[in-house]
Amino acid sequence: MRKLKSRVRKIRVLSLEAKKILNSAGVYSLEVRAKTERGEFTASLPEGTSKGKNEVKRYKTTIDSAIKTINTKLSKQIKKVNSLSDILKLEKKTIREGGAVCLAITFALLKALAADKKTHVWKLFKPKKKQIPLLLSKMLGGGKHTSMNSPTYQEFLVLGNAKTNLGVYNKIKNRFHPDSVDLEHGWVIDITNHNALKVLREYADGTKIGIDVAASSFYNTKTGFYDYKNGEQLSRDAQMDRMINRQREFDLYYIEDPLQEEDFEGFAKLTKKLSKTCLIAGDDLFATNPERLKKAINVGACNSCIVKPDQIGSLAKVIEFVRLAKKKRYIPVISHRSGETDEDILADIAVGLEIPIMKISIAGKERLAKIKRLMKIQKER
Repeated sequence: MRKLKSRVRKIRVLSLEAKKILNSAGVYSLEVRAKTERGEFTASLPEGTSKGKNEVKRYKTTIDSAIKTINTKLSKQIKKVNSLSDILKLEKKTIREGGAVCLAITFALLKALAADKKTHVWKLFKPKKKQIPLLLSKMLGGGKHTSMNSPTYQEFLVLGNAKTNLGVYNKIKNRFHPDSVDLEHGWVIDITNHNALKVLREYADGTKIGIDVAASSFYNTKTGFYDYKNGEQLSRDAQMDRMINRQREFDLYYIEDPLQEEDFEGFAKLTKKLSKTCLIAGDDLFATNPERLKKAINVGACNSCIVKPDQIGSLAKVIEFVRLAKKKRYIPVISHRSGETDEDILADIAVGLEIPIMKISIAGKERLAKIKRLMKIQKER
């Protein structure tokens, strides 16, 4: 007697609807709503201000054209999904319309799939254990996120839990009474890089600290020098020496993008010097691209990597990137962007992929949405 094959129920996607929303930087971002038999599930995408040149194209042409394509063409084509694997396969189709289109649809469908299976998004990734990441939070801002009177380095960071990081944040506020915050809610103070690190070291009170140098943002491609806001110009070797001295003087645990985004050799030299005491993280260097990570592995560049899903525009690529990083003992750090939305799925991805650190500011409703989601996940079974 022939056995009957069991029929697996698939979610019917009734429609996809896209629109523009303003992100925290006042720039239009994409929001997608997936309508299914289970209800409506919305997801939106952030956008960075200091984008690396290796990030994928967000839209095939424009955001308005992308919205039209989603609401007509893709809404008719995407009809059924049953698993994470199904959603990842769909990305081969949606990525043609741009990274933001691909990810926004993927995230909306992930929420629909989790609801249909009566589970949580993070559980769809089947992590071996539930690990809530530590928070790497900006205290002081500089670079492209602020005015000319701020430090050249883009971020001054502390690593801890929400309570610890908020405590340091408030101490700095009470000491300096800053008038403004940057795009990611770091305090903006008229201060040098060196003095900003002194402040951070003093008020962090034993907590691990770090910096995001964002070196590509002040690297002069014509001269090959790093042009600081105070008029100082450093050669590549001098910039590396500066980073080594900064690490030793302030016991930095974390240094992100200390050199420009194509200097794999320089990153490798710094990693060799500092990897025993410090995380050397690549952001613009990698752009969450597995192929660029492979190149870094081959030369020994970095021991940590930033994970920004919208940089690569594909959840499948994000998963590949994180798995490769862990296999080669790189510490992945999942990160927000300067132009954020209320979307909180970043927390589910962090826990689902067992990423140990989340780079996220401790203030601002768009960032707090992700931290609150982490707190909910902590209680979920």
